[in-house]
Amino acid sequence: MNRIRLHLKFDPGVIMYLVIIDRLLEKNAELLKVQPSEKFFTMVREMVISHVVEGKEPPEQIAAPIMNIADDMMAGREVVMRAGDYIALMNYARSERMF
Repeated sequence: MNRIRLHLKFDPGVIMYLVIIDRLLEKNAELLKVQPSEKFFTMVREMVISHVVEGKEPPEQIAAPIMNIADDMMAGREVVMRAGDYIALMNYARSERMF
């Protein structure tokens, strides 16, 4: 099996479509202040590679963000992190104790 190396980093300060209603912001404000760790990026990178190369489905709560990242990368576009995707990924990372 060929090893795939995937550079995946994004600036959490530049989250696209960051229009968050007050209710959503109240519940998730701390997630927008947390700097993602290398462990977080490794988890996302591994899930994207598993999805693209092996066809593995990511966990349901982060399936859409992983597929959106994979779509951007496969199309040769810069990864565009949407606010909802970022919050879903950070919630998942928090539930997995990644920060």
